[in-house]
Amino acid sequence: MAIERASRRTKADAVYESLQTAILAGRLKPGDHLRQEIVAAEWGVSQTPVREAFRRLESEGLVEHAANRGVIVRGIPWTPPPAPLDVLAKRWTDLVRDPSAIPGSDWP
Repeated sequence: MAIERASRRTKADAVYESLQTAILAGRLKPGDHLRQEIVAAEWGVSQTPVREAFRRLESEGLVEHAANRGVIVRGIPWTPPPAPLDVLAKRWTDLVRDPSAIPGSDWP
């Protein structure tokens, strides 16, 4: 008989998920400063879970720790890919300008 461990959500998990959601939703903007003591007070937790949440967010590239400035929101660390039609139009333009630039091209 296997004993199932109930998964427990820690205080650090709650703070991390809240900050992550706020960043991804755009409520926290790139360049916003996050102060450890303020976040801890808002959540009613000590600063230790907040530091852990900041470390997790930093490992994902959502925030950065800047010397003498604290934790700063970086925002979403990727840009959406270009629309397929834009890619096709660029490839066509490249082919027309220089057919040999496209590998495997047999353009006359």
